[in-house]
Order: sequence, then C-alpha cells, then structure tokens
Amino acid sequence: MVSITYSLTPEDYAELEAQFERERRNGWGRRVWRVAGGGIVGFLGVFATWQALFFFPWTFPSHNLLIAGTGLLMLWVGLQVPGLRWLLQRLSDPYATCELRIYDGNIVSMHSGKPRQYRWRAARGFKENEKFFFLRAHRDDVRWAIPKRAVAPEQEMRLRELVLRASVEK
Repeated sequence: MVSITYSLTPEDYAELEAQFERERRNGWGRRVWRVAGGGIVGFLGVFATWQALFFFPWTFPSHNLLIAGTGLLMLWVGLQVPGLRWLLQRLSDPYATCELRIYDGNIVSMHSGKPRQYRWRAARGFKENEKFFFLRAHRDDVRWAIPKRAVAPEQEMRLRELVLRASVEK
C-alpha cells in the first residue's frame, strides 16, 4: 500500500491544462470528429428549439418549454460546453488536500473528508512525465494528477513496485 497526500497549486493547474490541451488537440481525426459532431448536435439543438417555440401548438406550454430547454442544452453541448470550467471551480475547492491510498487493485481517495474507492489496474492506469504521476481508475472516468514534489522517495519506490509487479503479472 502507498499513501500519498497532496494538493495542487495554480502553477500545477496551468501546466495540467496546457498538457490537456496538447493531448486533446492531438490528431486530425479527433478534430474533425469534434467539429462535425459539435456542429450536428448544435444544429439539432437549434432545430428542436425552433420547432418547440414556433411550430408545435401551444396547447401544452410545459412540453414546448421542455423541448426548447433540451434544444438549448444540445446547442450548449454543440458549442463544447463553454463556461463549465468556471462553474465547477466555483462549486469545489480546486486547491483542497487530497489523500490517496493505493493498493494492488484499488485506490481509495479521500477528498474533502469523503472516502471513495475505485478499481485500479496498475499496468493500464499509470503514466508519468517529468512533473506528475497520472493515475486512472479502471472503469470510471476518474483521474488523478499527483505532483512528484509531493511524493517522498520511498513512496515513489513503492508505487513503482506496484506498477512493475502488475506489469510482470500481466
């Protein structure tokens, strides 16, 4: 078991965001799919809103407003959800201390005093670069970026042993 306690700084967030943008924009196929998919979803949103407000009869106004709201949501998704990062930063403390307990097949995350357990495969859910360790839960879309400055040498050694043992067993 490895237990790591860390918190991210504004510099860490800036570096992670820059890396995320590089990875997200990597590949022309993803860009084409994102632009085409966003355009189609946005068009469907505008179409649904138009139909609900101007074409459907207003005998049940709540239904029309529900369809129009769904259309506006689709338009927002088609525009790649602008403003969501600002909202999420206001709803949570991005600089709060997080504690991870890493076992052979599980990660227990303690964030804001709430423990959550996730399945983890060390061979697939571990990456690193010069400044961070990246852990990813097996089937959940949960990821952690642990700054290497927050990890003691013996913790790093135990984490690498877990990863090497898992890759040898594979």
